[in-house]
Amino acid sequence: MTKPFHFLKKILLAALLMLAVFLPAPAPAATPNYAIAVPGVVAFTFQYDGQFTTTTAGVTRFAMPFKARAISAQASCNTIGGTATPTNSVDINDDGTTILSADMGVDTADTVEFGTIASASIADESVITIDFTITGTTPTFDDCTVVLMVIRE
Repeated sequence: MTKPFHFLKKILLAALLMLAVFLPAPAPAATPNYAIAVPGVVAFTFQYDGQFTTTTAGVTRFAMPFKARAISAQASCNTIGGTATPTNSVDINDDGTTILSADMGVDTADTVEFGTIASASIADESVITIDFTITGTTPTFDDCTVVLMVIRE
């Protein structure tokens, strides 16, 4: 009676090994996906209705209400215009210093651009500012959304 069970165990083990080898791995996400049980993940979402035509520093300014770690940044605009190729970008600053490795270039309408976090640590009561850099000939930056995801520390 032990030989049939031994044979079945080998077949089951081989089937599990085949599944592990041939099943595709999940694709990595641009934003870390924290479990729902992880407390303290906060999304700061800023909606800018209307049109911007020049570089604007401090479009948003607020004091971070708690110590946090930045985990994701993204920006998108509904319409981008200009007679020459506009070069538009969004930057997020912590006490005047960018938290991104490079500004988020938002040069195509209706696309979401992700920023790479270079300086994740944000102190309690740090002043967070969002800046728009808008260049080109008669450039426009319309109806934009910026999202900053943080986790409380």
